[in-house]
Amino acid sequence: MSDKQIQEWKEKIQNRFGDESNLYEYLFSTMDNFYYRYLETTQSKNLKTVELSPKVWGARSIETSMVDALKIKNPDAKKGIIELAKTTPRSMNPSVTYELSVLVKELTSNKGEIHFSAIIDWGHPEQDDDSKRFKKTIVFKYVDLTQFRKELAIKLEEVCESFL
Repeated sequence: MSDKQIQEWKEKIQNRFGDESNLYEYLFSTMDNFYYRYLETTQSKNLKTVELSPKVWGARSIETSMVDALKIKNPDAKKGIIELAKTTPRSMNPSVTYELSVLVKELTSNKGEIHFSAIIDWGHPEQDDDSKRFKKTIVFKYVDLTQFRKELAIKLEEVCESFL
């Protein structure tokens, strides 16, 4: 690419994503695309990004099928889910909760810091025991819009490997 083409490309990206609301829209739509592959369960379908708490957005799903929950390859989560399946009678409806979330520290066209988290929680029924939860967080910092566009999906893919 020539210098002129590179400059035109940067200007095009700046025009499209320079506004903060457009950056959030792009972030959320990219996350929405990951839910189908990584978070949808027998109970939770067609997930969309929602505000989970102040400055934290994402989606949660619940898996009530222990057979499906046990398909996970994540060794930490699998061990806990096996224990849940062994110790919780079917009549108590054991479940596993999955969450993909983003904490936005800064999101501008010039720079940003975004923390992506993948959580698998098998602490049925309360799901408030950290020893029964797997969490992986990836920090994504960018210094311009081209880096944001190039690396956003890569960072999401990296954190979502936890759900495989």
